[in-house]
Amino acid sequence: MTKRHLYLQWDSTDSCNLRCDQCYHEQQGNFEHKQMKHLMSLEEVFSMIDDLDETSKRWNMIPDFAISGGEPLMRKDLYEILDYTNKKELQTKLLSNGTLITKLVAKELKNRNVRGVQVSIDGGREMHNQIRKMPFAYDKAIEGIYNASQEKIPVNVAMTLMKNNKDQFEEVIQGAISAGAIRVGFKTYVPNSSLGLLDPNFLNAGEFYEIALKAKELKLKYQKDIEVLTSDVLFQVMAENHPLIESAKKENKFLSGCSIGYRAISVLSDGAVYPCRRLPILIGNIREGLVKLFVETPIMKEFRDMGKIKERCSCDRVVHCRGCRAVAFAVTGDYLSKDPMCYKELIKE
Repeated sequence: MTKRHLYLQWDSTDSCNLRCDQCYHEQQGNFEHKQMKHLMSLEEVFSMIDDLDETSKRWNMIPDFAISGGEPLMRKDLYEILDYTNKKELQTKLLSNGTLITKLVAKELKNRNVRGVQVSIDGGREMHNQIRKMPFAYDKAIEGIYNASQEKIPVNVAMTLMKNNKDQFEEVIQGAISAGAIRVGFKTYVPNSSLGLLDPNFLNAGEFYEIALKAKELKLKYQKDIEVLTSDVLFQVMAENHPLIESAKKENKFLSGCSIGYRAISVLSDGAVYPCRRLPILIGNIREGLVKLFVETPIMKEFRDMGKIKERCSCDRVVHCRGCRAVAFAVTGDYLSKDPMCYKELIKE
């Protein structure tokens, strides 16, 4: 049986050289993207890495460590951290805006056995620069993807899909191909909770369904050049019935889709822990340990209550989809409610 990954995303720093419209830090009031909190010390980071490694072994899972930000390459001791993850043989990736990945940086990452880099691209050059609020953002990001690819570091390009860029996914695919990325996909935008459905960048169910169908077409169109990911949780709504799905439905067991509560967790730069980086609900501090945070935290227990989620969502497909809990919370205030972007009723049989 294939092992599942235990995924920990760590915001290594609040600092960033860009000022993106959709950034979590901006929504949380850090408009200058400065280090506003007490940064985890190197010793605390090493302890977190040890915990991830040991807990993964205990649970017979594969540790998956993603270093994000802000911009992780702005953390001064990043290479020391990567030296440590390399020593532990931990599967480590970088989530970056790509603009600081020079040829030298790419070599340094390769020397430390970084398994992959995810670079955010949010449209063509004009759109991307508009969203990132920096005129150099697109060209430097493409250059960064190219530099990492030349060092044989697998690069995944990720787009945040919003109202203003929803028609530019194919441009993102083409840019990713030109730069040497091996995968490209998109993530849904989580609206500002103070605006909910009125957030001007929020996509409704109908709009997202159209994009999902288009993405499946683009997957076939570009299959010889790049892997177009259709891995957003709501793609599972279109999954055909399978014995495993039917069994999971009957037993209310988690099969696939959103992994919140089961095998993913988010740690902020000061050690505070969220169930997901897109779901800003404090559940503790990483110093408490992963076992306690996953097993004992009441909110995490709720996320594993498939019967309760099925009831709140009025849907039996939650066992292999579960929607986006962060979008549900941002719009309704209830993290167990139906994902407002769900297009199940729109699918033509």
